[in-house]
Amino acid sequence: MKKESSFPLALLFVLLLCLGVTLGVLAARWNKGRETVAPAEETSEPAATAALTPAPTKAPPPSVAAEECGHPLYENGVCVLCGHVCEHPFHSTEGECLLCGAKVVHHYVHGVCACGRTPDLYTTVLPERFYQPCEQEGVIVEWAYETEVWGVGAKAIENVDFYIPYGYTPLRQYNVLVLLHGLRTTENSWLNETHELLDGRFFEMRWIYDHMIEEKIIEPLIIVSASQYLVTDNNMYKTSYEQMAEELQRRILPYTVGFLSTYAEGDSEAALIRAREHFALGGNSWGSYYTYDTGMCQSLPYFASFLCFSGDAAGAYIIESLEAERVKDYDVKLYYAAAGNVDVARAGEEGIFYSVVPRTSKLTDMENAFFHICEGGHDWNTWSIEIYNALQFLFA
Repeated sequence: MKKESSFPLALLFVLLLCLGVTLGVLAARWNKGRETVAPAEETSEPAATAALTPAPTKAPPPSVAAEECGHPLYENGVCVLCGHVCEHPFHSTEGECLLCGAKVVHHYVHGVCACGRTPDLYTTVLPERFYQPCEQEGVIVEWAYETEVWGVGAKAIENVDFYIPYGYTPLRQYNVLVLLHGLRTTENSWLNETHELLDGRFFEMRWIYDHMIEEKIIEPLIIVSASQYLVTDNNMYKTSYEQMAEELQRRILPYTVGFLSTYAEGDSEAALIRAREHFALGGNSWGSYYTYDTGMCQSLPYFASFLCFSGDAAGAYIIESLEAERVKDYDVKLYYAAAGNVDVARAGEEGIFYSVVPRTSKLTDMENAFFHICEGGHDWNTWSIEIYNALQFLFA
């Protein structure tokens, strides 16, 4: 009987072995590719904390062309443009990570973020959620100190409130916005005082800040709301512009940087001035008058940004102050002015903006100076819209 050849069986065995090796290599490459872009493991830490301390990536993320995502390159999980920390390389043009959903905070320079996005400037009331309490609430802390009413000699109390953002930690540095209130209101008006919209809804201004921070529209910041009234045992005195400048420079700012973590390396005059780009001053109505006179004219070495809502001032004095030799080395980072379309102070605020901006070398319309009109009057309907708009430009 003829013996059968084993050659076909051996050939078949070799072919099957080669096929198995090939599939194994392909599977390994596939798993390796998945490891490079795998979503971050879930953690019980708050999102803000996880974003600040991400788990190390297994391999440096690849370079991403500018046209493929909102930012051109993440190096070891840190955006080279805005410093946002994310372990994943791919982000949409809206700044949202395509893998984990982490959202980049937009930084607007000349009104445009590095990713090409422009800020949302509302002309009507904000979306409903901004007029409702936020799950991640900031904390309001009250402070009062004794001073003296200039020209009267009476001892008086100055009241100040602090808005401390949700998730505040002394391990992080925070920008500071000082807000001044209007006539016949108090330091609570910019924070936890109840206001009514034109449609009858009631809200607190701090809800807007809470939502903007939670949604990463802005970076967490400290808001200081100071009273322009000095309270004695028997009277309440309106603070002069000169004294308010002194209170801000000598008492309120030094206390703030000693109490909370800011960019100032101490509470000395020199330390405050070095950190001026991280301090802003703003106000509504009468508070806008103070922002011009007390801030832009008398405190330029301490504040680099100004928010003026529904106010007025002496244009010639502002121009003279900005161009003075003593402040030649201090620029203006942001000047945002706004009013309502039926606001009694619209003509004043608009007139100041367009008379001052063209006449000083420190301001350029649509670069570091912006004027905006929304639908509203001399009320919190207008100021709730405009503080939202302005905060997007502030500290960019």
